[in-house]
Amino acid sequence: MGRNINEFKDIFGNVNSSKTTNEAKEIYFERNIIVSEEDILLQSKLNVHQKRAYDIILETVYSNESGAFFIDGPGGTGKTFLYRALLAAIRTKGCIALATASSGVAASILPEDAATHSRFKIPIDIDENFTCNISKQSSLATLIRDSKLIVWDEVSMAKKNTIEALDTLLKDLMNTKTLFGGKVVIFGGDFRQTLPVVRNGKKEDFISQSLLYSHIWNHLEKLCLSENMRAKNDLAFCAYLMRIGNGEEKTNNCNKIEIPNNFVIPFTHEIESLNLLFNVTYPDFHTFYSNPSFITSRIILTTKNDFVDEINDMLIRRFPDDATVYTAIDETLEPNDQCQFEDFLHTLHPANLPYKLTLKKLSSLYY
Repeated sequence: MGRNINEFKDIFGNVNSSKTTNEAKEIYFERNIIVSEEDILLQSKLNVHQKRAYDIILETVYSNESGAFFIDGPGGTGKTFLYRALLAAIRTKGCIALATASSGVAASILPEDAATHSRFKIPIDIDENFTCNISKQSSLATLIRDSKLIVWDEVSMAKKNTIEALDTLLKDLMNTKTLFGGKVVIFGGDFRQTLPVVRNGKKEDFISQSLLYSHIWNHLEKLCLSENMRAKNDLAFCAYLMRIGNGEEKTNNCNKIEIPNNFVIPFTHEIESLNLLFNVTYPDFHTFYSNPSFITSRIILTTKNDFVDEINDMLIRRFPDDATVYTAIDETLEPNDQCQFEDFLHTLHPANLPYKLTLKKLSSLYY
């Protein structure tokens, strides 16, 4: 301490290091992603609409032009299939392609994907004036600048100011006023499904917060997918869902859509009707319950978490063997407040991991 910097001698000579050592780990990782043979072959399996979008986007990438695209398609039309083919094409050439999604669940579907909030440092609690917390000198900034393609899936769930923040970030990193910094960016989603969540909001609030009401929307090139690849054997049901999504399904005198009787579980008594629902969803349950594909290929969706908990408890009781119950522990931030607020904390049920988790082991499987 207290010494002058001039007292220290200069270091002569060059410091040699390999390119791999100099690059940040995340940059090196993104440049060297191993693309599966399955993803490489996807290009040959694209349908006409997918192939058209694929060719347009890759031509933009390889010509070093800027481009912002929106892939529009209902569920099952192969948006993820297209993304995987594009990511494989870019990555097999040793280039960087960044894949993100609006939620962690959606992010888990694409190879080497990350949630958008994590990838671009977007705060979870956002306001009108927030910015992405990325330094221009950081390795993440270098990674983004070097990327050839950015994919943002399920953008229909994202609030418009998060997309606008990405636009501002890319313009800043690339030192240009061109939309998204001149990068090739793909957005995908289905506005017929989930819109942005606005706490205590109404339908009008959800819509006004979506990408559709951003100044960016009119600058995106729209590429549409319409052929349902997921349910080719049930075209009538696909057409029915499409009519609902497009607002074309007929309504009754109360302006409500009537669900066809063959889609409805008749209500007689709550327990009796739920058991009928279970039997329709999981036929021959006691014969096939130990088969993982039998369980994971079926699902019961509900509108509220309370219903999920009730249905899960009823289904778990159908499995044989004894249950192991894990109960969460409530803790206050300040230890001195524990005694005062413990009972109150027990009454809260946040929408994340369940407060009480019941598991049954069947061979090597847990349910």
